[in-house]
Amino acid sequence: MKLFISFLTLFLVVSMSYSQENENDSLTSQEQKLSNAVMGIEGMACQKGCADKIAMNLTNTAGVISAVVSYETKEAVIKFKSDYVSVLALKSVITSTKVKEYVYTINTVTLKNK
Repeated sequence: MKLFISFLTLFLVVSMSYSQENENDSLTSQEQKLSNAVMGIEGMACQKGCADKIAMNLTNTAGVISAVVSYETKEAVIKFKSDYVSVLALKSVITSTKVKEYVYTINTVTLKNK
């Protein structure tokens, strides 16, 4: 019986170690699928209302790591998991953002994969 318990304990320890290694491999492959997009945005009227609201909506989108939107440069710089969220979905978040009656359009998209 002691031998069986020892064997079972050893098996569990080895299993957990293997599971953690696979989880780390999985994280590495996810990190390799990160992309950066720079999107030109027309229609913003100010930083505090328009740009900040767009940035908040992008940041709250599943798969988006970070989003910085600038009224001054008329651009959004977005870091995202390209296997989780598409560029089309990101564009949709921007164009569907509502602040007063402003309408936002995307005029350029530049992608950089890591």
